[in-house]
Amino acid sequence: MIKGSFVRALVLASVFVIALSASAVAATKVNVRVEGAKATLFEGDVSVGPGRLTSNSGEDRGSHLCNVAGNGGNGAPAATPTGALLAASELPLGDRLGPLALEWYSSFSDFLVGSIGGEAPSGNNYWELSVNWQVAEVGGCGVALKKGDQVLWAVSDGATPALRLKAPKVARKGRPFNVRVSVGATGKAVAGARVGGATTGANGLARLTLRSGSKRALGATKRGAIRSNIESVVLR
Repeated sequence: MIKGSFVRALVLASVFVIALSASAVAATKVNVRVEGAKATLFEGDVSVGPGRLTSNSGEDRGSHLCNVAGNGGNGAPAATPTGALLAASELPLGDRLGPLALEWYSSFSDFLVGSIGGEAPSGNNYWELSVNWQVAEVGGCGVALKKGDQVLWAVSDGATPALRLKAPKVARKGRPFNVRVSVGATGKAVAGARVGGATTGANGLARLTLRSGSKRALGATKRGAIRSNIESVVLR
């Protein structure tokens, strides 16, 4: 992950565009989640292809490739997490993601995501990228996405665990069921996380009983951790 002075340097600007590459590679459908310091800014599916991004911060305001192949990776051009972030911001439900601030760093052949939704982390915090629960070792234009991948951008100091919630798709009204909270990257059980009014035990499990409604959206939180994904439970 790009850190140090690189992750702290940013200047907000106003224009940010992306275009499909000449190779016209088919779009890839992935899930994108953006967790700010105090709130979830976006969670949903987007379709994105490889493209070019325009830097809107720093000295270089040019257009540069963001398709893995052009950013130090191997293989054919592919959709990327930074491209997916922009695609999410262009959706009706992605209005909280703007403005985005990107700054091109030629030494890394990649962009710094300086701020999302105007939120620019300070101190040791930065916008950390994870794909399929694993923290990326390169920038957001150097990771090739595949269909169904889970992309997470979250404010972190590099040591903040991201919670992962697992819950059944369907539950009976008035009948108890278990949900489990773990560290996304390792699968280790998380005790003391709050889910639907209950608290997880040492095994990461919490027992819930939902008595009303047709569907319930559940999420897990714990002080010092990144909020979990949302799980929708249909009640019958």
